Amino acid sequence: MRLQRALTDFGADESFVAAVAKMREHYGLDVNSERVRRVCLRHAGRIAKRAVAEPCTTLVAKGPDWIVGEADGTMLPIVDTDHAPPGADKRKHRQTSWQEAKVVAARALGETTTHYDAILGEVAEAGARWSRVVGAAGWAVNTRIHLVGDGAPWLALQARERFGSHGRYLLDLYHVCDYLAAVWPGDKAEVHRHRDALKAGQLDTVLDALRVRMEPTETPEPDAPARAALRYLENRLEQLDYPAALRDGLPIGSGLIESAHRHLLQARLKLAGAWWTRTNAQSMCQLRVIRANGLWDSYWRN
Repeated sequence: MRLQRALTDFGADESFVAAVAKMREHYGLDVNSERVRRVCLRHAGRIAKRAVAEPCTTLVAKGPDWIVGEADGTMLPIVDTDHAPPGADKRKHRQTSWQEAKVVAARALGETTTHYDAILGEVAEAGARWSRVVGAAGWAVNTRIHLVGDGAPWLALQARERFGSHGRYLLDLYHVCDYLAAVWPGDKAEVHRHRDALKAGQLDTVLDALRVRMEPTETPEPDAPARAALRYLENRLEQLDYPAALRDGLPIGSGLIESAHRHLLQARLKLAGAWWTRTNAQSMCQLRVIRANGLWDSYWRN
């Protein structure tokens, strides 16, 4: 079991080939990469089967005043060989695609411990896991939940369905600035001026500026950034209360989840040349999640 733990430990962070070198360096043992792969994926699969997907349904009486909850999707490289004829070399019949893994995170305001989860699954399951990590962060009867994300419709929907009156969803300001930058390309001062107007609650000023620059109706969509930015904001007016977030000392950008993308999933599942079956990708997501949540020792003890 100690050997299995070492193989899984290195395979969780490095490519299976690189893990071979780590085993030789740290333990003086020669194992091949296929052995590392089999052991690592077997334990990852066990962890995935145990992973709880139930939402938080019971609140304690007292907890943090605010919890910050963020969620987003990240694309993973997936290979499918299920359509290969029986007995055929599956490598010659594989199909590759990029599929979205939904990552969720939560942290009590002022704390340093973040709770994570990730799933290659449906929106409802991602929402349940989002609720669960907010619960792990201390969601209580008195707690308000500050939710931040980009303009993906599923985020606002799950924020509303999972957190109700406890939650307040805010559109990530830096995604908004991407739209503004397309309207004023190369003019950082103008983009920053409108960004600051949004932070000050002067939404109408920004909308009016976009209307002035809006392209004629016959302009194709790819050539109409002002139209796109105006539509993006007008469809999300209730998600733009930046002054309230700043007043309460809450983030207005989704840095928490952007960081999670990099260190939780991309650092391992998007290594150069790596492709995963959907099942193995989901298993590796959960393997990475329990390590990030500080549950690694608990798994091996049990």
